[in-house]
Amino acid sequence: MNLSDLRTASGKTIKDFKIPQALLDNDTELVELVMLSGSMNDGEKQYWFNLTEVMNPEQIQKLRDILLREKRRISEIDLKYKKKNENPEEAMERAQSLGEKRTEEQQRLLSEEKKYEEEEKAEEEAVLEELQKM
Repeated sequence: MNLSDLRTASGKTIKDFKIPQALLDNDTELVELVMLSGSMNDGEKQYWFNLTEVMNPEQIQKLRDILLREKRRISEIDLKYKKKNENPEEAMERAQSLGEKRTEEQQRLLSEEKKYEEEEKAEEEAVLEELQKM
């Protein structure tokens, strides 16, 4: 990917950041990962670009690993929701339908519970009447 085409969520490009030239020359993958990270705001991205000048190779690799995990996880989530092939309106309709079904089921259960309570009360009264006859 061409670095000049990258945009953050807020629309900033690499020209809006002060990125060390050594990082631009030697590690465009890390620049891309930072630029496209959804977990950082633009100020945090600039902070990490600044820090790369003083980070050792192990620290840079840890940063890369974290950003790659984030990217992979977001891709997995996107794939999961694309598989459902559901637009927001369909999701809302489905959720509403499930809610209506749940409400109907709750009403049915409440009705059954009331019926059983009435039957129990009638049985209790019958037992009490029998005891009183004794």
